[in-house]
This record gives sequence, C-alpha cells and structure tokens, in this order.
Amino acid sequence: MSWEDEFDLIRSYIRRRMKELEKELENAFSSMHVIHPSMSIRPSSFDEPLHEAYETEDECVVVVDVPLLDETNVTVVAQDGLIKIEGRTRRAIKAEEIGYSVIRKEISRYYKEIAISRQCDVSNMSYSIRNGRLVIRMPKLK
Repeated sequence: MSWEDEFDLIRSYIRRRMKELEKELENAFSSMHVIHPSMSIRPSSFDEPLHEAYETEDECVVVVDVPLLDETNVTVVAQDGLIKIEGRTRRAIKAEEIGYSVIRKEISRYYKEIAISRQCDVSNMSYSIRNGRLVIRMPKLK
C-alpha cells in the first residue's frame, strides 16, 4: 500500500466522521430552544431577519436582509423610537437556500423591531427593496 492510498483512507474517514458530527450537531440544536427573558414569544412562522443600523451626518439608515420580499408584501411602520417591519413571502424559503446548511427550517414570514435614534425624522421615512435587502432611510431632525 502506498502513501497516497493511506492518505485517501484517512481523508475518507475524516469526511465520513465530519458528516456524522454535523448530523449530531443538527439533532442537538434542532431540539434546543433558548428564549431570553427580554425576547417576546412569537409563532414559529415568524423569523427575525438580520439587520444593520447606522447614522451619517444627514440621515439614519437601516438595512434588513429579507430574501424574497418586495415592496408589495412588506409593511414598515415607525413609532415611539421603533421601526416595525413585517412581511410575508410568496413561497416558503428553505434555510439552506439562503446559506444555512445546518438549520432545517422554512421561512414564510418576517417580523423585526429595531430601536432608532430620536434624531431620525420618521415622518419623512422612505424605503426600498433590492436584491433581498430592505433599505430604510430617514433624514435627521435639524
């Protein structure tokens, strides 16, 4: 047996073992539900998308990842220092379609509440969706 044959055996063992470990982790995390006391409990059809909020000299900007949403199936409301985003997809999205290979879940509805600065003028808020990203812009109060 050559060195290459032995390395091939080792590589196949490692691949097989990694698949086994991935399944073990998947099973362990699928049965685990951790809820922080500050989190509200929502139906499982809701999913909270990732977001980023930042301010420039002139405006407040919030960017939210919302695959398969467009302006017709999203609602954005600002009140009391919060932006509330709610949307429903036309079809359920499998988590692996958007890059999560360990999570086995389908997303059909989004909900997100984001705290915003009091300097943001929510009465002049505008938003658009492009390439699965919701961009919300608000000028700063003078």
